[in-house]
Amino acid sequence: MAKKPEMFSGGCLCGHIRFEASGKPSFPHLCSCRMCQAWSGAPTVAWVEFPLADSAWTGAGGEPSTFQSSEKTRRGFCPKCGSSICALDDGYDKISLTIAVFDDPSLLVPGKQHSYKAAAPRWWKAEIDRTAG
Repeated sequence: MAKKPEMFSGGCLCGHIRFEASGKPSFPHLCSCRMCQAWSGAPTVAWVEFPLADSAWTGAGGEPSTFQSSEKTRRGFCPKCGSSICALDDGYDKISLTIAVFDDPSLLVPGKQHSYKAAAPRWWKAEIDRTAG
């Protein structure tokens, strides 16, 4: 018997936008680029990717609203509470979800990759405790 894929769920602050993503998460990482900082209001965003085909919007709000933040990227957010939720790249078969919006963000630990680490504020030191959990 085949093993059932693991299911991850999450949503925005007010619960209007909810999602489920199944399968193996990929490319869990941190990003401190100025675009992520301005979009999230945080010095660093923790991301993880899932195949679009294995992801679904399950809340009453359906899909999040999006903002075209660059030529190829749309950033998703809740139209009611403003929570930053995802990024979608044109022509890419995966969705990038912010780790913090998962119901249990401790299940998804960023890898060693920290994109644009030099753009983080000098006072910010993002370190992952890989022994926690």
